[in-house]
Amino acid sequence: MDNSRYRALFVDEARRLTSQAEVVLGRPLQDGDAQTLMRLFHTFKGMSATMGFAAMTLLAHVLEDVFEAVRQQRVAGDAQALQLARDGIEMIARQIDQVVIGEEPSPATALEQRARAFLRTSGTTAFTLLLPSAEEEDEEADGTDRPRGALASDALTEVLAASTRLRGLVPDDERVRAEVDRVHSAARRLYTALAELRQVTFDSVMPPLRRQVRSVAALYGKEVRLDVRGEGTLVDPVLLSALQGAFVHLLTNAIIHGVEAPADRAACGKPGVALLQLTAERNGASISIIFTDDGRGFDLEALRFAAGVDNGDAVELAMRAGVTTASEVGLHAGRGHGLGAVRATIEAQGGKMTVTTIPGRGTRFRLDLPAKVELRELTLIQLDGFTFGVPSRALDETAPAPTANQTFLYLRDGQRLDIDRLVGTVEALVSPPPFPISRLPQVTGSTLAPDGSVLFVLDPWSLASGVAAVAPEMPAGGLN
Repeated sequence: MDNSRYRALFVDEARRLTSQAEVVLGRPLQDGDAQTLMRLFHTFKGMSATMGFAAMTLLAHVLEDVFEAVRQQRVAGDAQALQLARDGIEMIARQIDQVVIGEEPSPATALEQRARAFLRTSGTTAFTLLLPSAEEEDEEADGTDRPRGALASDALTEVLAASTRLRGLVPDDERVRAEVDRVHSAARRLYTALAELRQVTFDSVMPPLRRQVRSVAALYGKEVRLDVRGEGTLVDPVLLSALQGAFVHLLTNAIIHGVEAPADRAACGKPGVALLQLTAERNGASISIIFTDDGRGFDLEALRFAAGVDNGDAVELAMRAGVTTASEVGLHAGRGHGLGAVRATIEAQGGKMTVTTIPGRGTRFRLDLPAKVELRELTLIQLDGFTFGVPSRALDETAPAPTANQTFLYLRDGQRLDIDRLVGTVEALVSPPPFPISRLPQVTGSTLAPDGSVLFVLDPWSLASGVAAVAPEMPAGGLN
């Protein structure tokens, strides 16, 4: 089987699952964790078998057996079982990295033998915290990982969409319109309460970011330590989903452009290992996310040369589309679509980005954002026969108001977004996109359109950069 066309999707989903497992294994264990781990290893087994990765399939299979036995209290869910899970996830992460570079995953024979020995010799008293709760025993293993409050969010979205439709059906009846407005207002108040329920801790986004730092640092020969503070800060999962790409870019940019090579750091009297610090702080209804590095800071002369100007502020030059100081285009840098798009993404979420850079000492990015994603206005656009939403805040407010026949829009950073047709605007309650659509970086959320259909919310900068709006073999509204 030629699985090359599916490798990227496999890697994205496998990394999502390893992140999920790392979150479980990185906190005090809770009821149902044995069942969660068993399901994760079961999913790894099925995915890798489909792709023909025998080594990963065998490892996932024996680890699934371990936690199925723990779940059923046939073996002890003690520290030995948990260490098997940690070692198994670490090995699977290495196997995924091998897939990324086109290699076959390496066998994990020793770890498989440890797991089989554990199943033969372990006792029968299970660790209580690993046992599934009664509710989870009754649930179907559907493989979804939805945030708290997701069902209530869906229901409220339907109410808001229905009230919007009703407004159009009874335009001349003021009494009915008043009642519809009351329902709409009540739904908005309910959403304010719901937003508190569905929040997640900031550390839920960290496992893939840590892996990104490790892989990019190794690729560029840099030595980097990532220090994270405020992991328990509560954040809306929709906000985290929308900002994940910005986080990846800022960390990657710091390693490639900011952090010096070890020899250069030594020459400057700096420690050989660079420090990246990521801090999340909650300030009432706002959250601040701060990225700092102790690298070289922005190179003003290089930025002026890249921009073709003789003067200008370093920060503003770095934000310009098409400006890059990378010597060549590579996997992680050199395209010039970076910091300006990051700032525009932050502004589209109702926030602002402040940059401070000191030559020779480092750079600090401060992102100030609303801690909760409120009901947002979406501009509805048609692409390739499908209707999508983009955040209205992402559009340039100074540009002339778009018209129904217009086939392009301007984004905040000046990029032009070509569309088939402008459909209109709608106020919507946006939720994280469902799997497998959630694996596509261009999709930042989903909601219900006024007609009741599913509406995907897209990252407009991905579209402006030329990413196809609809891919073959994807459901209606999907992206590639």
